Amino acid sequence: MACNFFEKVLKHTQDEWSGKPFLLAPWEEEALTAIYGRLDDDGARIVQQVYLEVPKKAGKTEFAAGLILLELLLNKMLGCQVYGAAAAQRQALNVYRAARTMVELSPILKKQFKILASTSRIIKRSDPNSFYAAVAADGDLSDGVNPACSVCDEVHRWRTRKQLENHDVLSLGGITRKRSLNVNITTAGVQNESPLAWRLHEKTQRVSQGIFEDPTFYGRIYAADPKDDWTDEKTWIKANPSLKQNGGFLDIAKIREKFVAAQTDPDGLRSFRRYFLNLWDQKENRCIPMERWDACCGPWQAQGLLPKAPEDSIRPLPTELLKYFIGRKAWPGVDLSMTTDMTAVTFVFPSEDGNFDLLPFFWMPENGLRKRELRDGMPYRTWAEQGFLELSPGDVIDYRDVKARLLWGTQMFDIPQMCFDRYNSREMSAQLIDEGYECIEVGQGYADMNAPCKKLIELVMHGKIRHGNHPILRWNASCLSTEENNDLLKFAKPERQKDSSRIDGMQAAADGMFMAMRHSEGTMPALEVWG
Repeated sequence: MACNFFEKVLKHTQDEWSGKPFLLAPWEEEALTAIYGRLDDDGARIVQQVYLEVPKKAGKTEFAAGLILLELLLNKMLGCQVYGAAAAQRQALNVYRAARTMVELSPILKKQFKILASTSRIIKRSDPNSFYAAVAADGDLSDGVNPACSVCDEVHRWRTRKQLENHDVLSLGGITRKRSLNVNITTAGVQNESPLAWRLHEKTQRVSQGIFEDPTFYGRIYAADPKDDWTDEKTWIKANPSLKQNGGFLDIAKIREKFVAAQTDPDGLRSFRRYFLNLWDQKENRCIPMERWDACCGPWQAQGLLPKAPEDSIRPLPTELLKYFIGRKAWPGVDLSMTTDMTAVTFVFPSEDGNFDLLPFFWMPENGLRKRELRDGMPYRTWAEQGFLELSPGDVIDYRDVKARLLWGTQMFDIPQMCFDRYNSREMSAQLIDEGYECIEVGQGYADMNAPCKKLIELVMHGKIRHGNHPILRWNASCLSTEENNDLLKFAKPERQKDSSRIDGMQAAADGMFMAMRHSEGTMPALEVWG
């Protein structure tokens, strides 16, 4: 139905295609099929969030306008609110003008819709409370916003706090509706300047790599590979799904003109790579290939915590998993993040054969969990239900639970010392010291972190880490990037308000590895050879 609506009802509005039927490019047909073809047992659409990353001149504006009209027409609920949003009003009006012209060119749509040019709205004649409105992400959205659908254009330009807050309004405002739809369409941006688009870009990659599953999400990235020869026209064809060579409408001569014009301008070449090959600027140095990580699962499989019985002080590990670790020497690394975010403890177990086992535990506040899921694009609720993530009631993490897990570790394992990131840890470490436990503060600069971070990467590359395929630790590993200073490196900690990446479990592993290396001279090379 969705594809037929585009090709039988809509007409193009621009350039030489103006007035001609909207024949879908294969990438557009694929997107519509994925969005409207995935149905649950009741016949309802499953997909609720969409991310499409395509280069310039791919037809994004008209595709967005068509989606808006399709949703306004199909939705039979009274008071259907559809919003077409962009970073600024001028861009939002570009989509509105395309939608308005599509209505004017279609006898079918003119019977269904009425155009209110003065307010940049299109309303349903049968229900004036059902409408499409063009809005700016840098404006003030009212509390009455309850979107059945929001289409957000060029989200790489959504950068300010106001724009990010309004994206939350548009993507979360329809949460009371049974099936809302949030569609995000963009070209590539600049990683540290485009937090919203980068977050959705990362989520798309994680889903495609199988790091986690989210049937309510559809994401697709059309781009060259950074290793491709970007001057080769074969690379242009690979990156641009709307080219005629890919079954679309765009002549490659138009891209060739842009390439030639950029030859004498270094900034122009960067823009060409970004806008026409969809290559992000300032990409981080991700340091662990996930195929190497997956090959390190080991002889045991990670399992979620069991429910806590009345006699238990903490949730227990399944017995068959605990048997693998009980009584072994372990070095717990503790990464106490802000009480409103994720905290991790990772027990690092050295083996006589030079391998290391990692046993992680994670905490997060229960309040605001859904908002964090949407912010980070990760299935926190599912992980909690599976026992891989412990939720603290309320708005903050209860550090007493973290301390209880450490004390449990001292009963189960041979723990000479506990290793803490200095940030936020001194109250807990002071308590443990008073109770007779030895605690070590591990600095987060290059001096302390260089050797353990390099060691962790080295162990993964040589297949000597065993992690049981813990899903949260796998995600953390996929987010790892490094900061380097001459021959020294450390893990780069993401900016939590700008980046959806999290590395807490791996940072805790590096803290534990700091001391494990100092005390494992008989099973591994001396420290100085890892620099």
